[in-house]
Amino acid sequence: MQTNYPRKIIFDMDGVITSEECYWNTAALVVWELLFSRRGLALQAPPGLSPFEPAPDSSRIAAVRRVIFQDDRVITFFKQRAVNSNWDLAFYNFIFQLAHLLQHASSTLENGAEELFTEDFNVEQLPRLRKRIAPQEEQAWEPPFNKILNGWAGDATGSELGSKLHALLPQDFAAALPLSVFTVPSPLWQGIRRIFQEWYFGDRGYKKLFGEAPGTPGKGGLITEEKPLLSVDQVKKTLEKLHSTGWTLGVATGRPRNELLPPLKQMGILELFDRDSIVTFDLVEEAQQEATAKGETLSLGKPHPFSLLRSYWGSSYPSHSLIYPPFTSPPPGRCYFVGDAPADLLAAQAANVSFIAVLTGHEGAAGKKNFKGQGAAAILPDITHIPSSL
Repeated sequence: MQTNYPRKIIFDMDGVITSEECYWNTAALVVWELLFSRRGLALQAPPGLSPFEPAPDSSRIAAVRRVIFQDDRVITFFKQRAVNSNWDLAFYNFIFQLAHLLQHASSTLENGAEELFTEDFNVEQLPRLRKRIAPQEEQAWEPPFNKILNGWAGDATGSELGSKLHALLPQDFAAALPLSVFTVPSPLWQGIRRIFQEWYFGDRGYKKLFGEAPGTPGKGGLITEEKPLLSVDQVKKTLEKLHSTGWTLGVATGRPRNELLPPLKQMGILELFDRDSIVTFDLVEEAQQEATAKGETLSLGKPHPFSLLRSYWGSSYPSHSLIYPPFTSPPPGRCYFVGDAPADLLAAQAANVSFIAVLTGHEGAAGKKNFKGQGAAAILPDITHIPSSL
């Protein structure tokens, strides 16, 4: 029986140490491409939104995000519903618009359109779907970006949103287009993630990492715009102080490893984290694939506690033992999780780990309402206040 339990502080990354601005811009550009490029549905851009192009300047990117995310109210909407992945943010936004397009055009879709709607429905089939829509209907319809803020989601959070979105389909297509298409990680979700990576890494970086050319060439890559939330000096001094007082530092993030390590190296803080306590999307995906191979379908991204438990226990337990309750929780007082979003809080509660909320996420100080009275051990302005709060 293990008796020497480590003292660990585990950090989420985006909204805690690194800024999510770059990711939110990327998610908006993905939805823009899926709706308005020939690779996607090739709809006519409505007034106020530029026609699609693969290399927009910063002002055009800002305008696209402003329209698609409704001055960022859509980001807040999903954050409050425990959507912690920006891949999911792009995915849910797009399939909301897809469901509404099918509602609008269901009576005029040409015969045979339902043949497209299988569990393998993916990004490559979007141009074929567009060709099945009567031209006059296509031109008359504009994506209702503001309607995503209405009451369709009810009390659903996280993966529950898929079934709510599926319920928006017209009755004729609800049976033809399986619910699995609206879940993570469906083939459609996988394709949307691929387009997200194209925008984030750009042509050169994407080809270097994935060994193939991007589906839409000409993208410069938003990774070069990555910035820390605070000054590098503030971040480094805070982590060094925690490290020097006996805390092992870990990471539980939805970022894949190839998106996490570059900014940490650039800030000079990578060596402060215990390598066996760094859990990225890659490890989460690997565990999900193991479960899928056994015939089980589940999502292990936050608010599931898998990444947090894996960060604390390292390789002490096999992944499958950290997937199902009752979870093997750290002893009281031996682990804190630092996050900025409701999904982080829910993951900490599921893992029975003390949670420290920092108000550096999307809502800033206004985000305090998401944590007050919800059992957080502390609610702090930013990570620099952690050493004095412990």
